[in-house]
Order: sequence, then structure tokens, then C-alpha cells
Amino acid sequence: MLDFKTSLLLKIISSVFFLFSGIVWKKLLSNGNRNYHYIFYRVIATLFFFLLLQCYFQYHKIENFNTIISANTYEDWIVCISICLFSFWGLYFYTEALQKGRLSFIAPLNGISTLFTIITSVLIFNESLSTSKYIALLLVLIGLFLHQKDKLVNFNLSKEVLLTLLFNVIWGISFVLYLIPIKKFGVLNFSVILELCVFVSCVGLLVFKEKKIVPPKPKNKELLLCSLMGFLVAGGSLLSNFTLTQFPVSLNILISLLFELIVLAVGLYFFREKLNSKDWFLIALATIGGFLLLF
Repeated sequence: MLDFKTSLLLKIISSVFFLFSGIVWKKLLSNGNRNYHYIFYRVIATLFFFLLLQCYFQYHKIENFNTIISANTYEDWIVCISICLFSFWGLYFYTEALQKGRLSFIAPLNGISTLFTIITSVLIFNESLSTSKYIALLLVLIGLFLHQKDKLVNFNLSKEVLLTLLFNVIWGISFVLYLIPIKKFGVLNFSVILELCVFVSCVGLLVFKEKKIVPPKPKNKELLLCSLMGFLVAGGSLLSNFTLTQFPVSLNILISLLFELIVLAVGLYFFREKLNSKDWFLIALATIGGFLLLF
């Protein structure tokens, strides 16, 4: 168990990794190719970095990051793989949202996933709901209703909002469920299993949609960006999964919310994205709701 300051520093570093990975994703996906093609090559790069880390941790016998997996039962494996396969669709819809929407709009709404994190915690770990959490839920629902009220009449959410909601629901639920296999398999082993499940899911999509198992090779520049993203995701996910075991979920959420506001600024400045008054209102309510969920 690391001390609080070290754990906090690791969480901040993981958030920095994810901040830059989101920027790289946006730049890469703007090329218009299918998102799971890029995920395929990103996973290969991530697994390569995990292999290097696996060798390093085993050599130095760093137990915080690893554990012996041979003692786990078939039920443990089924639960772990099921959670990982479910989590993949969060990544799929996230990259779809980035490809079709605005980074400055999507990233701040990640706070919505916190709602589903709290709901899952209540259902799985019997945590209680406070008044502030009910208010947070109400604020987000009001924001979504006012933002989409014209489309709700015809039961037709905008593509950007629908995809954002989908990946937030999936990741919000997955974030809490990760604790179950992490305690059984260890942080690094779980992270590797998660990436292998993402890889298998990509191959499944390729077979189903294109009748092939390997996507076309990207251009050299795109391949370089996939490799960079592989490094960022490897570092970000490993440290994020580790800090999930070190201090409360609420503190993890708070740091993530602060970095999502930085992503908002990045999207507006670097990608020249525009937000209207309804977008700002929804982002404001979702952010306030995210902070209220901490109490």
C-alpha cells in the first residue's frame, strides 16, 4: 500500500496520459477510417508496452502490480472476461463519438458516467444514496432534457449525445466492476486481460463486418500515432486501475472531473470547436452534478 501523496501523484499522471490520448484519438479519427481499425493497432502497441512492464515488474518482484493468476477459478475468469468484453463497447462508442462529435462537448460530459458508477456501487456494494446524489441525477436529467427537448418529441436524440450517453453508461458501470477482477488477478494481469479482450472484440468486428481478421495497414503517420496512443493508454490504464485500489472511488472521480475541464479547453482551442448556449448549459449541469456525487 503506497502513501496517499504517492497514490495521488500516480492518479494525476494517469489523468495526464488519458488527456493526451484523447487528443491523439481525435486527431487520428479525423482521417475518417473505421474506429475499430485504429483500436486494433493501438491494442497491439499497448500490449507491447505491457509486456515490457510485465518483465520489469516480475524482475523487481513488485507485488502491488501483480499477483499469481493460476489460483483463480473458472468463475473468476468468466466474470473477468465478461466485464472486459462489456467494457470494450465503451471504447467503441467513445471513439465513434469522437469521430462524429466534438471533443470539447464529449469530454466534460464524462461526468455522466459517474451517475452510473454510483448506481452500480449501490447495487453491487450496497452503498447508500445521499440527497446530493439525487440532486446530481436530477441536474443531469434536466440538462439532457433541455438540450435535446426538440429531438425528444420524436424520440430522436442527436448522434453525438446518444453515443456519449452509451459510452458513459458502459464505462460508468465498468469502472466499479473493475475492482472485482483486479482483486483476483492483480492490476497488471487484469490490464493485460482487458486489452486482449479488446483485441478479440476488434477481430470479431472485422470478421462480422468485413469478413477479414486484420484491418488494412494505416499510413506510417497514423501507425506512429497508434503507437503513441498505445503507450499513453498503457500508462494511463495501469495507473488508473492501480489507484482505484488505493483510495476511494470519489477521489478518483474528482481528479477525472478536473481533467475533463482541461480537455474542454483543449477542444475549443486546438480543434477550433464551437459550443452553443445549450451545450454550455448541459456541460455546466453535468459538471456540477459530477461534483455533487462526491458528497
